[in-house]
Amino acid sequence: MESFVKKAQNFYVLGRIAEKLGMNSESASNYFKSLSAVNDYLLEKINLYASDHTERFKLLKENYPDIYKITDKLFAVYRRTYTNELSEEELKRMKKQIEEVFKNAGVEIPADIET
Repeated sequence: MESFVKKAQNFYVLGRIAEKLGMNSESASNYFKSLSAVNDYLLEKINLYASDHTERFKLLKENYPDIYKITDKLFAVYRRTYTNELSEEELKRMKKQIEEVFKNAGVEIPADIET
């Protein structure tokens, strides 16, 4: 369980570094990966394990519907990072929603001093 928390925090830090460098798509990609790790942490707490995004979404929808809604919406943003650059405003909205999931899951958001 602890490994998912550490992974979530590490991806979050990478997202923040990319954000500070003006690399919005790369930042969003890492923020989404941090969200996926938090999702896996929550699922592991109830002895469920996802092998891919499809299974993760199904398990979230059944067990954490509010977090599923956020994850599902942000997945579309994450997929757009493959081919398009995100605006700063869109990145900020994404980051805020992901921070909300961190808080609801009881996962500490890394402090700015760590980046």
